[in-house]
Amino acid sequence: MINIAGFLTEYRDDFRKNIKLATPIMTGQLGQVIVNVVDNLMVGRLGSASLASVSLAISICIVFIIVGTGISFALPPLLAKADGAKQHRRVGVYFYHSLIINLVYASFSILSIELIVPFIGYLGHDPEVVELAIPYIRITAYAMIPMMLFQSFRCFADGLSNTLIPMIAIIVANVANIIMNYMFIFGNWGAPNLGVRGAAASTLLARILMLLIIFVLIFQRKRLWNLLKVNALKLRKKFFDDLFKIGFPTSMQMFFEVSGFAGAALLMGVVSKDAQAAHQIAINMSAVTFLICSGLGMAATIRIGNRLGEKNALGVRRAGLSSIYQVVLIMFVFALIMVLFRNVLPTFYINDVNVISIASTLLIAAAIFQIPDGIQVVTLGALRGLQDVKVPTFITFVAYWIFGLPFSYFSTFYFDLGPVGIWLGLVVGLVISSSLLTWRFWKKSKVLPN
Repeated sequence: MINIAGFLTEYRDDFRKNIKLATPIMTGQLGQVIVNVVDNLMVGRLGSASLASVSLAISICIVFIIVGTGISFALPPLLAKADGAKQHRRVGVYFYHSLIINLVYASFSILSIELIVPFIGYLGHDPEVVELAIPYIRITAYAMIPMMLFQSFRCFADGLSNTLIPMIAIIVANVANIIMNYMFIFGNWGAPNLGVRGAAASTLLARILMLLIIFVLIFQRKRLWNLLKVNALKLRKKFFDDLFKIGFPTSMQMFFEVSGFAGAALLMGVVSKDAQAAHQIAINMSAVTFLICSGLGMAATIRIGNRLGEKNALGVRRAGLSSIYQVVLIMFVFALIMVLFRNVLPTFYINDVNVISIASTLLIAAAIFQIPDGIQVVTLGALRGLQDVKVPTFITFVAYWIFGLPFSYFSTFYFDLGPVGIWLGLVVGLVISSSLLTWRFWKKSKVLPN
């Protein structure tokens, strides 16, 4: 029998260190999700077509956002390792190389989205939904520039264990976003009544504000600002290579997972617009728990990167395992909440009885995948701290594209399981991914030199 008290005592200090690093990240991430929840709550008042249009738009834009986030995530493990090894000049040099990569990617995203937009009508979705989604997509595309620039400063601060700075910037900007949603979606306080477009416009303005805030906060921190005062005008291939070796596989990891969820949203739209609206409600709630887990994942990246720079193999293993154990406990609680309140939670989004019924069923599937979802987020972060990204990328590809999406398609359209079949495919992908990634970390952390 497991000695729970002894287990908690053994890892108490590690849990505390994880939470200290992760709490600002979680809070910032949760703030972003709350804005998305508020977006959906407000847009849901416009009707199921408007809510479904946001689901369609997000299923397209989120792929570019997540890939960009993955690219930017190359910076924290490199900075954490350099900081642990006292190689302080490298910190600023890596930052400026990352800034250039992020800006180029944002420009590429805008061009790509503009090329995709004319073909959205061929996806088989309700014409009303498509018409509402296109302006949202176009405005959100231009929000990529401030978002990717913000990611550079955010990952710089996170990599140096200053996770409070991005949290402040995100929270302030998100409060502003909620206020602007209220103004521009419904035309309150003399603002124009823009409907769905108002939600996208608010997101663009909030991301610009978020970038300005984090720049000011870093400028005010003498140590951080001094680390950026290096001569980085001479760009070097080595630093681009170091960032690409981690950033590109990381972006592909996130792409394979998010494209699995985006593919599920697109399949759901083929079922019906009510099913797509219900999917948006369930996935929006799951995003809350996912981003909380990503805070623990980033904490694992930072702690493991520091221990790696110090050549502390035991510290690497404890940091990773404690993060995995901790996320299992947290996600178990969220799973219980989803099951117990599955009939109540959707009513906060919409008054449509059919949409609420479908969403309450999907929340059971969401509860099932909470623990494997948390494990795979944290193990990816732990492996990123070890700078082990190639094999994890292959694992995510197999889990979501070889097993998850095909399972969703066949169970829905060949075995007539409807919307639930699509979500069962997501469960399959997450279980496979979390199992293989945990095995990978266990193996890699055991062979590190002491």
